[in-house]
Amino acid sequence: MSSIGIIFREDKELTTLSPDWTPVPLGPRHLVDAAVERALAGEPSELSLRLTIESQDESPDPRTISAAGIWGPRESAVIRVICRELSARFYDAEAGEFIDI
Repeated sequence: MSSIGIIFREDKELTTLSPDWTPVPLGPRHLVDAAVERALAGEPSELSLRLTIESQDESPDPRTISAAGIWGPRESAVIRVICRELSARFYDAEAGEFIDI
């Protein structure tokens, strides 16, 4: 079964997202792009994960990376690398909770 999640920077004590919550930028766009590229480097094309960095129209410095796919071991490893590099967290939108990957 496929899932949807969001990578964003947020305080570790936060457990739920309020309706008026707005994420802060993950960093400059070129650094976010590079972090995603490095995490995906060497991964096979059959990886069950699609990552979408927030568009420049929405925010000059991206605040989120959306993830769609199956959180298997390899997909989770990619998400974990991105979160560590950008000091971010992963939120499973369908489960409505943060996941420690």
